[in-house]
Amino acid sequence: MKRAVLYSIVLLGFSTLLVQCVATQQDVEYTNVKVRKMDTKVDDINKEIDELKKQTVQDVQARQAATGDRLDYQQSEILRLQAEIEENNFVVRQVKEENKELKKLLLNRMDTSEQSRLGDINSLNERMALAEEQLLKALERVTFAENEIRAIKEARSREASQRAMDAAQRAREAEKKARTATVAQKSSRVAREIKPETFKVDVSRQNITESSAEEMEAERVAAKPVVKTTVPPPPPPPQVSGTYEEGMDLFKQKKYREAYNNFADYLENNPSGPQAVNARYYVAESLYEEKDYELAILEFQKVIVEHPKHSLAPKALYKQGLSFEKIGDPETARIVYNKLVDTYPGGAETASAKSRLESLKK
Repeated sequence: MKRAVLYSIVLLGFSTLLVQCVATQQDVEYTNVKVRKMDTKVDDINKEIDELKKQTVQDVQARQAATGDRLDYQQSEILRLQAEIEENNFVVRQVKEENKELKKLLLNRMDTSEQSRLGDINSLNERMALAEEQLLKALERVTFAENEIRAIKEARSREASQRAMDAAQRAREAEKKARTATVAQKSSRVAREIKPETFKVDVSRQNITESSAEEMEAERVAAKPVVKTTVPPPPPPPQVSGTYEEGMDLFKQKKYREAYNNFADYLENNPSGPQAVNARYYVAESLYEEKDYELAILEFQKVIVEHPKHSLAPKALYKQGLSFEKIGDPETARIVYNKLVDTYPGGAETASAKSRLESLKK
């Protein structure tokens, strides 16, 4: 029994050893296969290395050849540049020598030209002094001429104003005469009592000549009875409200005579009122629109003289010039327009005045 057990144990040990031997042999074969494969790869790698070495050598040789060519080219360029540098140095030396000669010539010429320039400068200074003296004299003449022109303009302006005053005065006198004639005509229209003559003249036996006819007429006038007539008083002036606003309404309605009466009444009652300047201007405007130009000139003159800084003053000057044109006095109109241009150069009416001056030149 013990032997059987020992035998079994021995068999078991040998079987284990045999199994291990078999496994080891398989591993060895597997390892050999891998080794062979590695050897194959190593051979392939060696071949690739050889090929790479061949290619690298060829590339290096080609690069060396290209580098040699470049070096040759660079050397040739260096030589060419050296030649150019030497040539430039030669040219520079020549230029320096020429410059030295030019400097000498320039210095000589500068000495001579400086002397001539000094002479030119002196002559120019003399000319400038003479020109300044002539300019001062010319300025004096211009100033004198300007003063004379200003005096002439002022004299013409005063003359125009005086003409306007005279014309307006004549117009007022004519208006008074017209009003007096109107009153006389109205008074002559009063009915008179007419009676038959108390005697008759027998002219059948007389030779009527020019002298006898005059005597007969004288006798008839002497024989007429005296008829007493009563002249009624003149009708009262029309009543106006005398407000500035009503005057403006009438002016806008082109009822210039009624507007004139309103503005005049306003000025009579309010000579220093808030609308006095405007009323004075529209008095003149109403007369202008009524074509009563001479009276309009006088009223415009009042605005110009009494209120020269008012915004209506340039308008009054312009309308006064137009009024002189209307009455056939273009010379005075030109004086008024020139005064407007000189006194109010930035006014809105200045352009219109210049346009009228141009048209009066034609």
